[in-house]
Amino acid sequence: MTTATDRDQALADAAAATAATTAAHEQAAPTLRELALEEAALDLLAARVAAAKKDVRSRMQTALDGAARRDGVERVVATLPNGETVATISLRAGATGPVVVDEEQLARWLRQTYPAQEWTTTRLVREVRPWKLAELVAQMDAAGATQIVDPDTGEVHDVPGVLIKPVRARTHSLTWRKTGKAAVGEAWRSGALTGYMAALTAAPEESTP
Repeated sequence: MTTATDRDQALADAAAATAATTAAHEQAAPTLRELALEEAALDLLAARVAAAKKDVRSRMQTALDGAARRDGVERVVATLPNGETVATISLRAGATGPVVVDEEQLARWLRQTYPAQEWTTTRLVREVRPWKLAELVAQMDAAGATQIVDPDTGEVHDVPGVLIKPVRARTHSLTWRKTGKAAVGEAWRSGALTGYMAALTAAPEESTP
């Protein structure tokens, strides 16, 4: 049979255990200064990672473009020093399309060619209504030329103020293998990637605002 004394002792023991757990957590929790240092260190690391990634993507794109022109290569695998493939990098082709380079010239031509259509507006300069501009660009994009066909007469018009130019640069994408991230993380921890992470551990840069 449980006595009052036993209950009191049990409550005391529970309170002592709770106090000990709380004290341990408080002792383990980082201080404000420690949190401040952690944030500062990660801010520096994030900036270096962003700069290093931008640099390597640029060099990778240049190398891929050269390999594509020279050998027709459009993809390459990322392989760890131990031979494990962790990701695939693939070339993405750019694209060209119609780009309005002189909207005022285009607006004047539309007004002269289709005076009955309210495709332009007049303020200080004449400009093409956005919906019509999108329609014209779509037609020229489909034709692959700065030309449109008059739906009533069938006449083909050369459209002024528009050029076929690159609208999307060549780029590349990285696709991880299923276990690739874990493998790279382990290789980083083990020091196998030290030579590839020089930009992250370089001498401190000049102070910046």
